[in-house]
Amino acid sequence: MIIPILLFGQTGKIKGKVTELGTGEPLIGANVIISGSSLGGAADVNGEYSISNVEAGVYEVKASFVGFQSKSISNIRVNAGLTIEVNFELAGEGFEVQEISVIAERPLVNKFATNANRISTSEDIDALPVRGVNEILSLTAGVTVQDNAVFIRGGRLDEVGYYLEGASITDPVLGGRSVNITQDAIEEIQVQSGGYTAEYGGANSGIVYTQIKSGTPYWNASLEYITDNITFKGRSDRFDGEERLGSKWYGYSDMIGTISGPIYDTKIKFFGLFNYNYTNDKNPQPYPGINLGLINDPTTGDSINLVYPTTPYKYSAETMTGTATLTFDFNPFIFRTVGTYTQEEDFDPFSSSRNAGNIANILNVDRIQKQERKNGAFSIKGTHIINSNTFYEISGGYSFFMDEQFDPYLKDNVYLYGDSVANANVGFDVWKSESAPPDLLNVYGFTFNPWGDITSGYSKFKREKINLTGALSMDFGKEHSIKLGGEVQLFTLRQFVITNEDARALSGLILTDSRLADNDPSKVGRDQLIQGKGVNNYGYDLDLNEVGTGGPNGAKKPVFISGYIQDKIEYNNLIINAGLRFDYFDIDNQQMIDPFRPEKSIDYNTGEYIEKGWEDVPTFKAISPRLGFSFAVTDQTVFHAQYGKFVQQTRLRDAYQGFYATAENLRGGFNIPAPVGFNIRPTRTTQYEVGFTQQIGDFASFDITGYYKDVLDQIVFDKQFTDTKSPYGAYSILRNGDFATTKGLEISFNMRRVERFLVNATITFNDAQGTGSYPNSNNGIVNAPLDGVTIFEPAYVAPLEYNNSVRGNLSIDYRFSENDSPSWLQEFGISGLISFNSGHPFTQGKGTGDLEVDARDRQPVEALNTSTTPSIFQMDLRIDKTFNIYDKLKANVYVQVINLFDTKNIENVFLRTGVTEDDGWLNDPSQGGPEVESKGQNYVDMYRAINLDYYEQWQVANQTGEIGRNLTIPVFYGPPRQIRLGIRLEY
Repeated sequence: MIIPILLFGQTGKIKGKVTELGTGEPLIGANVIISGSSLGGAADVNGEYSISNVEAGVYEVKASFVGFQSKSISNIRVNAGLTIEVNFELAGEGFEVQEISVIAERPLVNKFATNANRISTSEDIDALPVRGVNEILSLTAGVTVQDNAVFIRGGRLDEVGYYLEGASITDPVLGGRSVNITQDAIEEIQVQSGGYTAEYGGANSGIVYTQIKSGTPYWNASLEYITDNITFKGRSDRFDGEERLGSKWYGYSDMIGTISGPIYDTKIKFFGLFNYNYTNDKNPQPYPGINLGLINDPTTGDSINLVYPTTPYKYSAETMTGTATLTFDFNPFIFRTVGTYTQEEDFDPFSSSRNAGNIANILNVDRIQKQERKNGAFSIKGTHIINSNTFYEISGGYSFFMDEQFDPYLKDNVYLYGDSVANANVGFDVWKSESAPPDLLNVYGFTFNPWGDITSGYSKFKREKINLTGALSMDFGKEHSIKLGGEVQLFTLRQFVITNEDARALSGLILTDSRLADNDPSKVGRDQLIQGKGVNNYGYDLDLNEVGTGGPNGAKKPVFISGYIQDKIEYNNLIINAGLRFDYFDIDNQQMIDPFRPEKSIDYNTGEYIEKGWEDVPTFKAISPRLGFSFAVTDQTVFHAQYGKFVQQTRLRDAYQGFYATAENLRGGFNIPAPVGFNIRPTRTTQYEVGFTQQIGDFASFDITGYYKDVLDQIVFDKQFTDTKSPYGAYSILRNGDFATTKGLEISFNMRRVERFLVNATITFNDAQGTGSYPNSNNGIVNAPLDGVTIFEPAYVAPLEYNNSVRGNLSIDYRFSENDSPSWLQEFGISGLISFNSGHPFTQGKGTGDLEVDARDRQPVEALNTSTTPSIFQMDLRIDKTFNIYDKLKANVYVQVINLFDTKNIENVFLRTGVTEDDGWLNDPSQGGPEVESKGQNYVDMYRAINLDYYEQWQVANQTGEIGRNLTIPVFYGPPRQIRLGIRLEY
């Protein structure tokens, strides 16, 4: 559903006119109320009324006046931040009818528009043949979902802001959404791809705003179960690779329960949800399976039975989420509390730094890295309605994100990861000596982790935020609605990261050092040994205990403060929305006083912290004007335009690093693959937008919006040179410097249901170009000097990697109503979704080794991002039927098919060849040719199975934390066909 908006806030507004039927005379003093609530308003001398502070949802609105029949209009959909017009014509009591009830139709054009806002309501979401917030977002004009990451209008992935009930839930360190949200808890989800008012910031590309469902005036409950085990196979058959009804079993299971209703009359209402999700394969791919049998390597003497299923062993994920809202409606005081909490557990063989991958762990599936995540957000908002023209809101919230990745047996005993006794105590007595792990198996050059080998590193992240907001809304006459407000965000950020290699090595070093006498000059001490390995920690000490702020490794406590004023001006058919926003950023970081002389800050010989060599990073302040307007030529034609400046602090991962890691990097060598920039400044965007919405008859409308934006001060990879007198050499850094321009056209079509048909469609034409798609785009250039010394840093403007020149979708829903005929087809529906895009740019290259692993190994054979991956086409389907079981108990049974035609959509390719079937290695006489000649057919078979059919080497290169891609999960192919069966009971 496409609705141009005027206001972007947590609540909506109902306004309109009450007049006498026939004469059109205003009914002064007529009462208008929202049924089941205490909210309402009275008509003024012109018969006009307004009801502010209405939570998003569907309502019945009733108008009454002495001497006239009352009239109720139901199915009024109120969207957060939007105004909807509801007019009443009341008949005198001389008419026979005592009260008139009308069911409203969804408006196709909103004349209060100043820009385009895309809204998916709970009803829209329920009918879609897809599940998941990202899948819903991907259907929105201007939005690209690539490699599991969301991009809006050509911006980087950390330029999207996420809000839950008005509070930011954007991850400050990596970008993206820090809190899980189950789609069944969503009342509506809005996507604003630029043009949002001064009330909202922290995003340069767009905002995703989510509103949770509220309690209903009456009790209802639901229970839903979804599974892809459509033939009810046993668990022992999950890896058989056999298809049933044209689909494999990927171990998907989802259970959702909800309850909603009043606790005390209708003044206190409650909504609650619990969701349990389990999947054996988090990201299904069309793997063919491997059945090469026993392979012996006569050179190494190692052998392996290379048989692997079409779905990965123990690549499972288990997620539990609880969400609740509680509304207290004691007008003029209204309170609303919202809470959501998620706990996740999964196993990820691609996070290992020992020998990563599914196939690499074929003998060691019980000891791949485990990951546990917890996140949540809790808030309370109080509203005081002073009078019909004035109210204020005060809210406070707390959100957190915790992530821990570890060996599932030794867990956080990280300094025992390489200790033979500790490993034997948990059942793995396979160490060669007290600190020497078992050797990797080597079969024709392919290495495999032996049973019991510890493949995990250890990492722990904790991000907390306290959010305080306040706003005052005032109407002055009929023309001006002014809102003043502000927000304070207080963060506390901690992390501890050590690689598998360093953790294993430390076990032996600490053990050997502990046996030395205290007066032995060669004794180093445990802490110094750990520091020397470059552990990346802040907010945690070396024993994983939380520490306060200050010092080289204290917790980071950035502070973001903002204030705004905005005025909505209404002059008949002309709407103006003007605002001014102030932003203040303090990232709580330190920088070297002289980056040309690092020895003033870090002792070159010992790596110790020199306090006087560091200074606080200065704060940043910005003022951003926002202006939008709309002009309704008629009730069916609305023009809208917008201009705005936006500023946001870039992801803090690019600025934060533990001191020991910094010291190790600077003393360690030329190539630092994941550097930081201590004084990273915010990115700035200027955007222009113009469009119009046109209603077609009384059943459909379309919106055309064009946009152009300039983005400055994006993060770029660079080299910091040092003074010739410094013992330090040049080192890698991040700094502000990249820029981008994006222009495009978005076309959206939506309609009311006509003759059982409902059609919605979007298509986006986008051209996003810039000097870098990610902060590390220059890595290969900067770290591979032309002559070993000279660094050439051209600022090429090229298409960005996540740009889709054309992207769109078409949704068709055909549905019989509750009272339709024939009776056996009542509440039966079919929903189809077609998604397509033109592919994304990439640069074909040449070079030695695996081009995806190290950017320094590849050389482009064409202009940057000239090539494009193949276009993508996918159709999803949902067929459902609702049955009345007893009284108010209903059952909805449905079948959902992902990728109905089982299209093998190519999402990424090998850079050497530009295809997925061949990476160019085996057939290149200078690359794999000698290996094929010396090792024979067994080597060829293994290479094809592991690195082509399962593209394991490519996945390891693209999923092990490459800077800039922390939130992405790159894959070669889109999802294969999956058939899911669901049943939903509702009372």
